Amino acid sequence: MQIPHIKKQLPILQVLAHYNIKPDRNNHIQCPFHDDDKPSCKIYPETNTYHCFGCSATGDQIEFIEKHGKLNKHEALKKATELANNNTDVMGIASKKGVAREADFAELFTKQKESLPRSPKALEYLKQRGLEDLQEVGYNSGKNWNKLKTCIIFPLKDKDENVTSLYGRRITESKGHTLEYGKHYYSENRKGLYPGYPDANTETLIITEAIIDAATLIKLKFESETVKVLAAYGTNGLTKEHINAVNQLKKLQEIIFFFDGDLAGQDGITKSIEKLNGLPCKITKVETPEGEDVNSLYINYGKETILQLIEERKVLEYSGPKGSRNQEFNTAPFLSTEIVSIEKEAPILITQNTLSPLNTATPNKIIYESQTARYIVKGTLCKQLDKMLVSLDVQHLETGIKYRCRLDLYEEKQTRREAREAAEKLDLRSDQTEADLSYLTDLLEEYREKEYQDSSNKDQDLENPVPLAEQAQCKAFLKQDNLMERLNELIGKSGITGEENNRLFLFIIATSHKMPDTLHALIQGSSGSGKTHLLSKIADLMPAEKVVKFTRVTESSFYNYDEYFFKGKLICLEDIDGLKEEALFAWRELISNNQLSSSTSQKDENGNIRSAQRIVRGPMASLCATTHGHIYEDNMSRMFIVAVDESREQTGRIMDYQKQKAAGLIDSGEEKKATALLQNLVRLLKPFKVINPYAWQIHLPEKAHKIRRLNELYLSFVKQITIINQYQRKRDDQGRIITAPEDLEMANKIMFDSIFLKVDELDGSLRQFYEELKSHIKTKPNPQQYEFMQREIRHVLHVSKSQLQRYISSLIELEYIQQMGGYQNRGYKYKIQWWDDIAKSKEDVKQYLQNQIEKLKIDPSKRSESADN
Repeated sequence: MQIPHIKKQLPILQVLAHYNIKPDRNNHIQCPFHDDDKPSCKIYPETNTYHCFGCSATGDQIEFIEKHGKLNKHEALKKATELANNNTDVMGIASKKGVAREADFAELFTKQKESLPRSPKALEYLKQRGLEDLQEVGYNSGKNWNKLKTCIIFPLKDKDENVTSLYGRRITESKGHTLEYGKHYYSENRKGLYPGYPDANTETLIITEAIIDAATLIKLKFESETVKVLAAYGTNGLTKEHINAVNQLKKLQEIIFFFDGDLAGQDGITKSIEKLNGLPCKITKVETPEGEDVNSLYINYGKETILQLIEERKVLEYSGPKGSRNQEFNTAPFLSTEIVSIEKEAPILITQNTLSPLNTATPNKIIYESQTARYIVKGTLCKQLDKMLVSLDVQHLETGIKYRCRLDLYEEKQTRREAREAAEKLDLRSDQTEADLSYLTDLLEEYREKEYQDSSNKDQDLENPVPLAEQAQCKAFLKQDNLMERLNELIGKSGITGEENNRLFLFIIATSHKMPDTLHALIQGSSGSGKTHLLSKIADLMPAEKVVKFTRVTESSFYNYDEYFFKGKLICLEDIDGLKEEALFAWRELISNNQLSSSTSQKDENGNIRSAQRIVRGPMASLCATTHGHIYEDNMSRMFIVAVDESREQTGRIMDYQKQKAAGLIDSGEEKKATALLQNLVRLLKPFKVINPYAWQIHLPEKAHKIRRLNELYLSFVKQITIINQYQRKRDDQGRIITAPEDLEMANKIMFDSIFLKVDELDGSLRQFYEELKSHIKTKPNPQQYEFMQREIRHVLHVSKSQLQRYISSLIELEYIQQMGGYQNRGYKYKIQWWDDIAKSKEDVKQYLQNQIEKLKIDPSKRSESADN
């Protein structure tokens, strides 16, 4: 809760009542800040301020809390927030005019329900809160209770469903017609719960901080009848009646706390857990975003966001007596029958929420202030754990005089000596100064250890969160039918023209950077074919914080990175042709073993040179581009080979796109939106384990090149498709996602060209050239005997001289064409020697794979019969 809201919702009179201070009729009190025998402190309720004419103490309600409780500013704000959240003026049904009996509450609430439709401002308030369809709500204009004037009314009920008390939330009009949130009121001698006592069959109970939050959840209408909602009365409003009602739920398995996203809300959860200590059920909490509550989340982000936050709740463990909680429960989805992804969370230990006395806002200037002096540690802390070398300023709190020194806080004698000298110079007590330095040492130890742990984990854990407003949109997208086709369309909208199959193939490979089993691709094409552009565009669709691009890599640079630099990253090598053999070897090992280990020389803490082992760890996914795929034989067996489309049709599509872009016919903003959506979709994917029950029923062509590694790559690709479909796939008892036959069919469709490249002895660009060459020669008379020269082919196929020479040399070496004669200075003639039918070969391999998929789609009862036949 922000400071202006606290001041607005917390009257100074309520603060005084909290401290049992009652002003006289002139709003004077005896000043608590000095010995005051007569009321000399004036209270100003209109401005929520005070002023003492005796000691000149002045301030607002927060400063009163700070001085009265001898708190610091932060603690005072925290206390004020708690009081503001419990701003529940007791409204007396009993008044001088008469007393409303408990039996009258039901009748009174019925009248207030009838009054609701007659109040436009009450209806507008409920509409703004998203509660316009709520049934159990009324409105009091002041006719029945004067103090409840302009209040929305909610009933509190006993275990027999009788209305025993009422809760009112005041609405007022400010300038114009804007409705504001008002104070909270309860009837005198409050009894009952909202929306009532939970049903005896309740298995999951959601407890909210406020009644209006509970009303919001009731509107969501959970599908499970065993899920119920119960409202607490503020952050500290879990009463004995609440606890007794919960204790009577024999079938209760889980309590979910859904409090506000502020410090008071988190403290309220801790206090509530202490009150519920001993219940044999799981206790979880929803991670409410800072500054939000249940109702504001519903208004700003909708139902899906609330359901998502509840699904991603975290298990809590009370740090009380052992055996008070059963920690073997799993956080399972319960809000709908849809298949959703839930990531198991480790239990969180709830302890007393204490703030460190260290001011670490500036890392190179750490400040600790005690009642004795101010201690300023300058520079960075020593990283060697056996030392605590610091440059220290000891400053007098009043005069500002400093004593400066450099010492090792782990040296007892040195620390004691510096404490005496600082105390002597600043006129302080040496024993207090020494005690402060001892405490400062403990604080610095904790700070250094935390910084070390954070730095060790930041590389692999860093990922920008998806804004709440977009999470529901992304999850809805991932739950759509024909997800792969929709992803491909979105990739096209991001600015990748053509390459429909390749772009989806590479996108799926790139998304594996988050998974334990990563994938790798080698994009192959001639110079100027757009392979590097395609690589860069695919990399741009991944979360930027997880992508690392290299244009040049030196021989030993891979060995010198931090241990976890590559873990969970997508590494892009824009031109693998520039890597030397040593760098290629390191790259291959990082792909195959997910680790590089090297023996090197390092200096120890004493400056001596010692041998040491240096480790760089993966796993990571990678995209590489090359013009000479066949040269990297060892690399090709570890990667998927993707041949860039170098056809004339693709060239035409690219040129049309460039023209439309230049003419302003393509909206760059829409491309950026598509890119941002794809990045967020990837961020929402979780690294689940996958089980493929059909793995043994799919067989790749036996003539494929290095089929052992290809089979492993194929199964990994199927797994990645299943992971992308995780919001639609079923899971087994162990939480593993189960591959569907559709995933295998999609894998065959997407990576068919890559599988065929493993079967074909020509690489991608060479195969494309050879097919164009055959098409040209077939137009000639007697093509079987037709002889051609390089000049003719260069002019017809628009291939550079150097590129054509490489193609011709490779085809001659593989005996696809034959050199027929000629002269070096006049040129040689060539003839096609091997007229293979690539179309038929492709169709055979495609049909071979498709037949296996069709068998998987047979009814399980008939599958065994088909296998026998």
